[in-house]
Amino acid sequence: MRSKVFFAKAVRDESLESIRGKTQWLLKSAGLDRMVKKDDLVALKLTFGEKGNAGHIDARHARFVADEVITLKAKPFFTDSNTLYLGQRANAVDHTNLAYEHGFTPDVCGAPVMIADGLRSGGDFEVKIAGNHFKSVKISRGCADADAVITMSHVTGHMVTGFASAVKNLGMGFATRAGKLMQHSGVKPAVIKDKCTGCGLCIKHCPADAITMAAKKAFIDEKKCIGCADCLVACRSDAINISWGESSGNVQEKMAEFALGVMNDKRGRILFLNYAFKITKECDCLAKDDPAVAPDIGIFASTDPVAIDKAAADMVNAASKADAFKREWPKIDWARQLEYGAQIGLGNLEYELAERS
Repeated sequence: MRSKVFFAKAVRDESLESIRGKTQWLLKSAGLDRMVKKDDLVALKLTFGEKGNAGHIDARHARFVADEVITLKAKPFFTDSNTLYLGQRANAVDHTNLAYEHGFTPDVCGAPVMIADGLRSGGDFEVKIAGNHFKSVKISRGCADADAVITMSHVTGHMVTGFASAVKNLGMGFATRAGKLMQHSGVKPAVIKDKCTGCGLCIKHCPADAITMAAKKAFIDEKKCIGCADCLVACRSDAINISWGESSGNVQEKMAEFALGVMNDKRGRILFLNYAFKITKECDCLAKDDPAVAPDIGIFASTDPVAIDKAAADMVNAASKADAFKREWPKIDWARQLEYGAQIGLGNLEYELAERS
């Protein structure tokens, strides 16, 4: 049976009233009133964007979701978990302050910000699953304690998974730092010595102190490496090599299993929104204003994370007249996360699209 995906054509800079009306239609169509009850604590899961990032979901657009939850007499809060890599989202204090800088203050977005995994990412909750990689996964306590969840995902490319939206926002986004490490454990980058300039940027960005300088060339200690791939982003000379064929596929499968853990804990109380605006090569963890690599498409809603991601990717690629994600990341099979997600019962690859007239 096909999963239902609702779609409203939109562009990022259209009027706020227009976005509000489309958001209301999407949430109503996807059944928000059936999953949220009076006095529920509702987690609105998104990414606030790394410092300097301008592609993250607009806080004013996010408010429209909070407003609809409040209309149902429930209590929304915006949330994300702390990052594995170094940056301004590595602890709850800096993370919250950055969210405020990006407009996610209660007066703008209509709800408070609460970081889901605690001050230093120690707040986890274990969920048992029947996965091939894991039999249990560690998700953020703030997710587990919430009565319902709405994910708000920015459709982007990604340096490890090729494509990122609802499945990644759910699986990687709700994992604690320990859970993120479990997912990245198979990513083992290496330095291409002929290309390395010895600039030291990768050393400054490594959160595990796994990189040193030897004979004016960077060296990565595999035993210390946690697989976050932050060195790949930091390097300006294309001197970091990752075996994407094996590493990316494993990360995507593990990410899907973590997403399954969240779904199992919230089955029937979770809804997904995908925003296909300012579609960038990298995800919102990139600390810069990354240019768009595909045209704006609109907003999607569903109760199925696999179906909504498949629909969003299909429409982005159709508008681009090519596989936009494969074009940006040619060595990565980005669809693995969706295919595997369907295999383990996370969602359905087959979908029926209902478009707002």
